[in-house]
Amino acid sequence: MNSSSARLWFAQAARRYGWLAIALLVGALCRFWDLTGPSLFIDEGFVFHISEHAPKEILQLVAYTDFHPPLFYLVTHYLMGLLHWAPWDYRYFTAAFSLTGIVATWAIARRCFGDVAAAVAAMALAFEPALIEFDRLYRMYAVLTALGAISWWLVLRASNAQGRSRLPWWIAYGVSAVLLPYVHYVGAFVVASQGLYALTQLRRMWPVLVCGLVALLALVPWMWAIKVQYPNGGYVIRLNSPEFSWAEVIRATIAYGLPIDWMLKPAFDPIFSTCVVAVGLAGIYLGRKSVLPFWCAPIIVQVAASLLTGKDLVVPRYLYVYVPALCIAFGVVVATLARTKFRVVGAALVALYIGISVMSVYDLIFVPFYQFPDWYGINALLLQHERKNDIIVMDQGAEYWVVRDFTAFRKHQMQGPAIPSDLDSTIAWLAGYPKRRVWYIENQPTFTDAKHRVEKALDATRPALGRWRQPRAFREDIVRVVLYGPRFAAGGKKSVVKTKSP
Repeated sequence: MNSSSARLWFAQAARRYGWLAIALLVGALCRFWDLTGPSLFIDEGFVFHISEHAPKEILQLVAYTDFHPPLFYLVTHYLMGLLHWAPWDYRYFTAAFSLTGIVATWAIARRCFGDVAAAVAAMALAFEPALIEFDRLYRMYAVLTALGAISWWLVLRASNAQGRSRLPWWIAYGVSAVLLPYVHYVGAFVVASQGLYALTQLRRMWPVLVCGLVALLALVPWMWAIKVQYPNGGYVIRLNSPEFSWAEVIRATIAYGLPIDWMLKPAFDPIFSTCVVAVGLAGIYLGRKSVLPFWCAPIIVQVAASLLTGKDLVVPRYLYVYVPALCIAFGVVVATLARTKFRVVGAALVALYIGISVMSVYDLIFVPFYQFPDWYGINALLLQHERKNDIIVMDQGAEYWVVRDFTAFRKHQMQGPAIPSDLDSTIAWLAGYPKRRVWYIENQPTFTDAKHRVEKALDATRPALGRWRQPRAFREDIVRVVLYGPRFAAGGKKSVVKTKSP
């Protein structure tokens, strides 16, 4: 190869793969920066609690104490047995896997809409704040989102393959179709939407239907557990709760870490959500002959199912699997504008998206107020004020799986209600130690103790010696700590203590 040919080859490669490389670099930087620094999120602690058991016990625990499929827990079990890492180090697996979603998204956009749409889609996904927030956790959502994009790429790749090369691609797609519902039940919607897409070109894509049937049959051995999980699943936030907002669902599916001053304005969520929906629908319309309408179709199904059943199937993290499609839709809008006299509008949209995303990602990574709870800080607080015979109650109990080995916790008796039926026994347990001080630690109590029964029982029987609050932008990330003294003597009076930040 002479120098002229080499320069031409490098120029073509840079034009073809340059933006993908930049997107991967940006995506990796956002996801891996100080990845193991924050304490475990309570959901991560629960994952490791379940996964430390034997496989047979994992299946039972997942069926009766969780609302997700078992695959992520089983894989974690074998990784723990092989690697023996600190729990937070396993985040490297999910963060790294999330980058494959950027590659698949870029490949789909390039195949369907060209280089400009692919570059914009890849960069949009790399900077996507909501995904970055959960890609940085060891949880199944990063895997679900990336695997969803990969499965769509495999559909396109396999359906366009020729001759004997078709079979390996269809086998690869079949594997992804079987895995998706076992990673998260939302994955079943992805497989179903791919079946609908196959009906548009049945002669070429009939294997999609076969793979979908195989995926359905693969779920049969787990159906007993789904029946157990169904009655209590889907109630993260009830649709009739005053906390629920459709506009907030849309915003939280796309953006985390936005300035709190923006989110507190009543008009912000409706305006932001309207803009997101408008751009998304425009991109889907422009790409109506592609996979985009089918990829996004389950959103309608999940909304309808939520309204019909009362179960919350529109939790933002349940919708992340469709975010790569929305990034492609955004890329289609920008690429279309770039071919018209309105190209400046397209450039402005990209600049606006990147600007907001950079600000949000900075908040997520560097500003504690926008982050998940800091359990290291709570540990330091207890170390500063604890006594040897203090007891600790955690409301809700999933906090235990994060803090159980922390220095301020492991030498104390602890209890935490995991489900509402545990509350009576927890209150009785506290009453059994009338002369001891009690640390009450609260995070996300609505899951188990929405009426604050444990705290009310303590307030009615013990003086509050100190109150602390770890401030956060979102209610579910706030941690409240109250130190109670021994039970009141006859005729004793309650004390009032001002809340402080740890």
